Amino acid sequence: MTTFPNLQEENISYVLETVDYIDSHTKNRRAGEKGEEETKNIFLHELMKYSDETKEQRFSTYPGAGTNIQRVLSVILAICAIMFSVSASNGFVFPVIISLILNLIVFAIFSHKFLFDGTRLDVFSKRKRSANIIGTRLPRGNTELRVVITAHMDSPLTLRGFVFGNKATYILSLISVVGNTILFCSQLVFLFSGAPVESGFFSFLSVVNIAFLPFYIASVIVVDGKKTTSGISASLIPSATAVSIMKQFADDGFRFEKAEICCLLTGSEYSGKAGAYAFAKRHRRLFSDVPTVFIPIEEITTSDKLSVFFKDGSGTQGSRAVASVIAQAAENLEIELNNETGLLGTASFTPFSKYGFEACSIGTSKKYISRTVSSTADKLTAVRRKTIHDVGSLIIETLNYYDN
Repeated sequence: MTTFPNLQEENISYVLETVDYIDSHTKNRRAGEKGEEETKNIFLHELMKYSDETKEQRFSTYPGAGTNIQRVLSVILAICAIMFSVSASNGFVFPVIISLILNLIVFAIFSHKFLFDGTRLDVFSKRKRSANIIGTRLPRGNTELRVVITAHMDSPLTLRGFVFGNKATYILSLISVVGNTILFCSQLVFLFSGAPVESGFFSFLSVVNIAFLPFYIASVIVVDGKKTTSGISASLIPSATAVSIMKQFADDGFRFEKAEICCLLTGSEYSGKAGAYAFAKRHRRLFSDVPTVFIPIEEITTSDKLSVFFKDGSGTQGSRAVASVIAQAAENLEIELNNETGLLGTASFTPFSKYGFEACSIGTSKKYISRTVSSTADKLTAVRRKTIHDVGSLIIETLNYYDN
């Protein structure tokens, strides 16, 4: 049994009104803060009206860990660059060895935390409590397949008003990686060359490494640790769209024949995707009763540049089969859909893929967002009704495919 793949006008209005209400009545929706808790309560109240059953899962998170680690690593890189530059100019070996060891530590910690969502160092930051919520709509018959539409409820921290806007973090991260690599190579060449004194070549390398200092300093201050963005396109629109689909099914009295549909809204996305990892870990066996597919909704700014993500910046692979089903649904609706790999780090599907679930995510192209969205301009008025309609309709058509 299928339903017409069309998110109705009244439910598009529902998305916009819900987002406007949450944005007006909650502040600081950072993971573990009061604003995130209030947002969770609003969405939980809505899900209870449109689901056969709802559940809440609480977990611990460390919201400031990523920002703290980024700042410490940037400071260490700056110290390493200065140590090498001074030592190479004077032929000092021991300080260069120390800076080399620190450089390797920086690379290891950066990879662990930002490429692979590592959490071992999070305990040095303040612990908070956050929550996931899930609403379930059962099929008409026996459950033979489960499809989980996911989004998140917390908002990212504000980037300071740099000229590069939303691209600032990518640019600074890439420059830091390049600087780290050049510094590492410079250290090795200096040591294997016998630590020559007054070498013009190493004087040049010293200048090159010092030139990266402003970028390391910028990396320390790029994130405002006390203010969050509105999160309208990153969290509220995706979450409200997922709930609106459950609402439409409930209002129409519609149920799929064999597919169980779930709406999962996670907390603490911007703390190493803690909510998604907590849910995937706890439900790895609970959801093994039938094939289970996760389709996270990434940031949505426009449906004209939609992409499907099944490979992230760390190399983790999502499900090509799920991506293929979404692509077929998009073709049926004449929605242009591209494949895209994350530039850095992990994607919203990563936690579910790492725990063995079939998963891939959809959203506006990250490359397009990085060129068009500033770090402060994220307003509800910028989101078109067509965008919500297209994303909602695409998800409904994808669910039709899975039920068949």
